[in-house]
Amino acid sequence: MTMQAALEEHKAHKEQPILTVRDLKIKIGMDNGIMHAVDGVDLRIYKGKTLGLVGESGCGKSLTSRSLIGINPKECETSGSIVYHSPSSHELNGTDLLSLKPTSKQIRSLRGRKISMIFQEPMTAFSPMYTIGNQIMEAIITHRTKNKKEAKKIALEMLAKVGISDQEKRFDQYPHEFSGGMRQRAMISMALSCNPELLIADEPTTALDVTIQAQVLELMKGLQAEYGMAILLVTHDLGIIAEMCDEVAVMYLGKIVEQAPVKEIFANPKHPYTKGLLRSMPRLGGSKGRRLDSIEGSVPMPIDMPPMCGFYDRCRDRIEGVCNRSAVPVTRISDEHSVRCFLYSERSEGEAI
Repeated sequence: MTMQAALEEHKAHKEQPILTVRDLKIKIGMDNGIMHAVDGVDLRIYKGKTLGLVGESGCGKSLTSRSLIGINPKECETSGSIVYHSPSSHELNGTDLLSLKPTSKQIRSLRGRKISMIFQEPMTAFSPMYTIGNQIMEAIITHRTKNKKEAKKIALEMLAKVGISDQEKRFDQYPHEFSGGMRQRAMISMALSCNPELLIADEPTTALDVTIQAQVLELMKGLQAEYGMAILLVTHDLGIIAEMCDEVAVMYLGKIVEQAPVKEIFANPKHPYTKGLLRSMPRLGGSKGRRLDSIEGSVPMPIDMPPMCGFYDRCRDRIEGVCNRSAVPVTRISDEHSVRCFLYSERSEGEAI
């Protein structure tokens, strides 16, 4: 049983999710084999809610988020299903987005208008050939209004909302004239300019100082409250997860290893990897001189992996002869909490662990 199937079986939702991801797999051909970068991911994203996708660099978070709008590189072989349901229109409702060509008119009509994305690296998201204002206006004219004066007014308002001063001057500047943090804010303003139904935020505050970071997060929360926007927040920062999210999916080596409401994850983590991430967080009021805990080792390359727990070599609680012998099942801890770990399943002999 998959992670999402375990949750669905015991949890009845009153409304339909905006986006349902089932058994998402992404394979990449390498010189030394096939890399299973994303391996059977299941997610559901709801209107007005924020789902946090958290994990170390290299675990497949960005590939997962980019696959939702079909912008992964051509060498990525993607399978599974990504079904979109618009709360405001019937356009493409119930359509598997993976069945559409990445360059098709249908999916291009969704990008920026219904589903928007804040990219991790702002320098590659903007074209160096056009001004910042021109690029923000392009999205607004394409999806929101054909009136250029109105589009410019909206663009200037969005630049102001994300904390960019002297908007008239900045509007006519090129990306190289912006600092890294300012480019990040400009990209966020472009992503939010069309009031999308689903915002995919891939490390949206990485290049920002803490003051602007707080402003941007408050802006996202304000727009979410105003428009009922759903958010998929991709990050490695558990502080942001605690502040922003309703539900958390912990990702490791291309798989969701634990999924639960945010309060449950912080109060009652189950997977050893989740516990390790939480132990590595700095805490106010901690013992003076106490060193932060860390997870030893690094994420392995998912090439020709045997059927075993991918976290086995780094796990403090591993069970020899169990965790390294077969694929890990998903276990339901409660109606809203599932974990992929042998510690909460049954041994092959039938003895409860």
